[in-house]
Amino acid sequence: MNKAQIDLSKIDVKQIEFKQNDPGPGEVKPDGLNGHCGSCGGFNRIEVEYRLEKPAALELVYDDGTEEGKRDCFFLEAGGRTFGGLVPGYTEGAKFAGVRSALVRGFDGEDPGFILGSFMLETVPVLSTDTYYIENGRYKVGIRLIWGGGVNYIQDKRCPVPGIENLINQCDTGRLIQQSYYGTGETPENPDFYYGTFMNQKWVYNPVQGGDRGGLHSRLIDVRPGENSVWIKSQPKDWGKVGFDTKSYMENVYTLDGDLIRVDNRFVDFSGWKHPCRGQELPAFYTISYLDKFVWYDGTDSWTDAPLSSRSDLNFWGLPEYSASCRFRIRKSSTETWCAWVRESDDYGIGLFVPNVDQLYAGRHAYNGTKDPLDGATNYVAPLNRVQIVSFKPIEYSYLITTGSVDEIRGRFKENRDFAANESITDEAREYRTEDDAPPYGCK
Repeated sequence: MNKAQIDLSKIDVKQIEFKQNDPGPGEVKPDGLNGHCGSCGGFNRIEVEYRLEKPAALELVYDDGTEEGKRDCFFLEAGGRTFGGLVPGYTEGAKFAGVRSALVRGFDGEDPGFILGSFMLETVPVLSTDTYYIENGRYKVGIRLIWGGGVNYIQDKRCPVPGIENLINQCDTGRLIQQSYYGTGETPENPDFYYGTFMNQKWVYNPVQGGDRGGLHSRLIDVRPGENSVWIKSQPKDWGKVGFDTKSYMENVYTLDGDLIRVDNRFVDFSGWKHPCRGQELPAFYTISYLDKFVWYDGTDSWTDAPLSSRSDLNFWGLPEYSASCRFRIRKSSTETWCAWVRESDDYGIGLFVPNVDQLYAGRHAYNGTKDPLDGATNYVAPLNRVQIVSFKPIEYSYLITTGSVDEIRGRFKENRDFAANESITDEAREYRTEDDAPPYGCK
């Protein structure tokens, strides 16, 4: 048998009252809370404590007042764990009266070895359906929950340039700062996979945190606000299809630390497909078009304040005729793997530091110099490594973001250059890197 029925008589119904009183003197009302549940009845989150020998799916049928009920499915990793999952429609205030059935099913047709510790139904606060903010004295950062928890807003409270409120382009679900991965195409090993399409070409398996090419958003699985931080889990859509939920989860921890924004990422694929090793966006990073110059370090004397390289003429990276000129390979011995988009005339911009990547893929789309984060024009960079998606095996990496002049950006990254090893994305072969003595990239 590859399934285990959960005894619903053991489910603990946990109703939590969340009062939302008017703030008193010196108090701040929690941002993003839309009312309270509790006495109104129903639940909007489950929490399962369990042990599994193999990964499995948790198949549920909720009591929604209809004869059929509302079907739902979560993915469980192997081991002893606690899993939390929000019901479909959580961000719109959905709740259900109970659970009619709960089944744990193995992915490989064999018994997953499921042992239930506890199963709770909860009523939790409904966070903002659009953007949940974390904030300190330097930054206000927006996490768009309805788009899988990608970053859609970074305000620098010390920005010296008038008219810039948000440095991040959020024109559609493919923009933002977000996780994105590439996997299989159609192969005999994966007969149930079929290609999507994008830009008039076949599109491989591509879980994208924000959503798909049709503008449909990824599902929010769970969220936990903290002090100067927030943790989210989402189920991404496949970019090349419309309305296709991937069998995968993405997690992010966003943390504000003074003049730095730290992001910790985790991705687990549950498809069971065999994926080739591909270049992965780590992460996909989109800014406002106003920032007209791309800056990076193209040398071997890392963290010695050696001269930087820059380009102010980059084109759209997605067109074949420009793709090669948008790729900047890092030297094999270099550890200074940060980059930035800045406004040359202001010497101001936003920087991204991802340790142990091998290539920077950058460009500008429909450049017009606008400060509007909703405009179609945008700048892009994706630090790349060749990483293979392996089903049920996590991919984890971290990065830092900061803002300011080029010297300020570089200085903060230098002070924090050892903050993460990023071992699970490190390509020991360094296939994307260039030789230390290779000619430099031209600066324009």
